[in-house]
Amino acid sequence: MAIRKFRTWGRRFSLLKKPEFLIEIFASFTREEDYPLVPRSTLHFHKFKEQCHLLTESRTSWSLISNMLTQILVPYHVQPFMIHTISTRAHEIAGEPENRNRNTIPILVSLTVEQEPFLEDQDEPEISDHVLQLVRARKSAIDELEKVKVEGCAKPCVICLEEIVNGSEATRMPCFHVYHESCIVNWLEKSHLCPLCRFEMPVEFS
Repeated sequence: MAIRKFRTWGRRFSLLKKPEFLIEIFASFTREEDYPLVPRSTLHFHKFKEQCHLLTESRTSWSLISNMLTQILVPYHVQPFMIHTISTRAHEIAGEPENRNRNTIPILVSLTVEQEPFLEDQDEPEISDHVLQLVRARKSAIDELEKVKVEGCAKPCVICLEEIVNGSEATRMPCFHVYHESCIVNWLEKSHLCPLCRFEMPVEFS
């Protein structure tokens, strides 16, 4: 009797379990052909598991996918388009009829990132470009960002992928790119670079 109850509970648990994405990301980092002595490409690979609803909702998908890309050393300044593409495709895949009853949905992502070559006769930088991007912006610089009223056509915020509604207040970077206030503040607390153009805000080293 005890075993029968356990099995029944187990079946109910499996039905209530939220579906997950099994994401395999292959990132190829290529270098210019003008430098024959430098390896032309390297490949990074990683597997991730995330609940489907977290990867398809705009409030959570950005940070989750950005964290995945960062783990395989994809620079922040090339992430926005990749994040938008992965999130959009994940939403489409989750809605396909053959995937609606699956507990695990596989996704294969293949990326190519172009890099500038590093030559042996060059001085190695004290701080790598990847590490530099993770330096937060100075708090006073974040607080001084300009607040603007959005006029004309609604614009997308590339961080959360949602529209900045016409007539609403948004935050503008010194490079004139506009974002939701909460989005750009959270971003600058992790990286001092503009998500779109890599404009450098004053930094704050902890």
